[in-house]
Amino acid sequence: MKRRDFLLTACATTLHGASQYQHGFGAGTNPTQRIDWTFDSATNQYVGVSCNGTELGPPRHNAPLMQAHARVLGPREASNTAGALQVNQQVILRQSPTETSPNVLQTTLGIKNVSGQTHQIEISFQTVLSPDPQKNAVQDLYLPLNVAGMTGDKRFASLGGADFLGDGNVHLNDEEFRCHYLEPMASDPNQRETTALLLVPVIDISATSADWRVGIFTSSDSPMQFVSNVDSDEQRTWTARRILSLEPGESLQESCWVVLHRSDASDAWKAFHQFAHVEEYQPIAWTHDFKVHYYDYLSSADGEHGVRGDGYDADLPHFPEFHVGLATQHGYYPHLGDYIHPDRKTWQAMRGSKQGSATMSIEKMRQRVADTRNAGAKAGIYMHLTLIDDRSELFDKFADGRRVGPDGQPIRFPWSGPDVEGQCWWMSIASKPWREHLLQQAQWIMEYLDPDAICFDETFAGIGYDEAPGRQGPLSPHAIEFFRDLRAIVRSFGDDRAVFSSDCSRSAFCLWTDGDVGDHAYANSLGNPLYTQEPVRYLAALGDKAWRPCAWHFRQMWEPQMKLARQVGAGVGVSNGWIEYDGLHAMPAAEKEKIITDIESIL
Repeated sequence: MKRRDFLLTACATTLHGASQYQHGFGAGTNPTQRIDWTFDSATNQYVGVSCNGTELGPPRHNAPLMQAHARVLGPREASNTAGALQVNQQVILRQSPTETSPNVLQTTLGIKNVSGQTHQIEISFQTVLSPDPQKNAVQDLYLPLNVAGMTGDKRFASLGGADFLGDGNVHLNDEEFRCHYLEPMASDPNQRETTALLLVPVIDISATSADWRVGIFTSSDSPMQFVSNVDSDEQRTWTARRILSLEPGESLQESCWVVLHRSDASDAWKAFHQFAHVEEYQPIAWTHDFKVHYYDYLSSADGEHGVRGDGYDADLPHFPEFHVGLATQHGYYPHLGDYIHPDRKTWQAMRGSKQGSATMSIEKMRQRVADTRNAGAKAGIYMHLTLIDDRSELFDKFADGRRVGPDGQPIRFPWSGPDVEGQCWWMSIASKPWREHLLQQAQWIMEYLDPDAICFDETFAGIGYDEAPGRQGPLSPHAIEFFRDLRAIVRSFGDDRAVFSSDCSRSAFCLWTDGDVGDHAYANSLGNPLYTQEPVRYLAALGDKAWRPCAWHFRQMWEPQMKLARQVGAGVGVSNGWIEYDGLHAMPAAEKEKIITDIESIL
């Protein structure tokens, strides 16, 4: 059921009416792992919980463990809310994969605008649950943070990226703490920046004095702000909240979950994937059946100073010995943003190369797809989410779709490689014509090239703001919609056809793809110890999907690649045509032997 089409119909009540509930879970059968929930039949709410006899909340006079509210914002708030919104509440206990008894409390609001006008409403969920509810108890967080702060990625400046936290471990004091899932403005139109941008809407709370931890999470497709305060009674409260507009007759569903567990934050992440994210397709087995991803940037068989175009064919015979499972063609297009057209049989690619352009054709690309499969690997085709070269014949058509910055000017994208003839601009995924163009390109790629996968580069460019008139606001809702539509197109060509994101731990669009192949093999990313801090933060978004990065620095960053592969079961990238130019066919013998030995150790 679509979230914004939901309305709880059974026993409909108003905002001040009784809650729906499902009750019937007992305590765990293992007395050393006992969770007891206290239910108040007068209010139809869970009002207490203890773990092994220890209460996880302060005495609150039968107040709900999770208090949920929906209100109309603006003047005469209370009277407007009573007449404008029909609100139903449901509470239910669930059991996560890590426990033997119910350990998850789900609170759901069903909201309908029954008035004749549009309202801005606030939805909030508040809890005082804590691993140690004693006053002044020390609390710590582990957060799946966006890595843009620790990597110095200026592309997140509009979100406050210069002040982003880097360490996922956060020690709480008496001051207010805020963190955001998706752009801050997406959950509150009055907030633009944050210091803690979450990959997924999950916070995990621990205390050195307690064995149990408390996780709080919300749905993957809803932007959310989490706020922690210490009240006048010296008790810490957590609030998950968002503000949105609701049209006349429109309804939606919003949920918040609390999970009790005894391990690290990855337990809360597993519960998030089980309850708060809807996976729309069955997993594709082959995405997990390989470890090595080869990326070719329309390289030259003659190395750095050769004419590009034949490096893929020189490396292809070596795919079996390097155990290549996916090989992606990159750099093949006439211009970034213009990847393929069925009426364009041949074209010149790499028009910015000092050695001259390379002749490409649909037939050559199709042959490489076939040859790749004959070598025992799957074939991927590259696309980029937002780049357009202003020397492309399509530029004038889509120029109005460029992302606009706070100064009112279109934003350039900082890339000027050999595949760029003019200069690159940052297209807005909020532009409907641009989204439709990319979807048409993907349709043609699948139809005329017949690959096993489309690999989208720098998908984190779907996070941010567009200031263009008529498009002002956050990008992420449009990006989520785009990846859903893209995946539907690719899957229409077969249940084994995949879409891969390139989040690089800066976004979580892998939630709506079949895995991730982003190049993170740089000193400030994969080489930074915080990037692989346990539990590895990107796994909060990735869940059980395949992590098969590409890598231009593949030899220079080989040891960090292997470290992550052994740590979490990720793949490794090998490549040709950018930064390193020997590829597979010209690799020095001793280095080749070591790399193949390392690869075989993780198969």
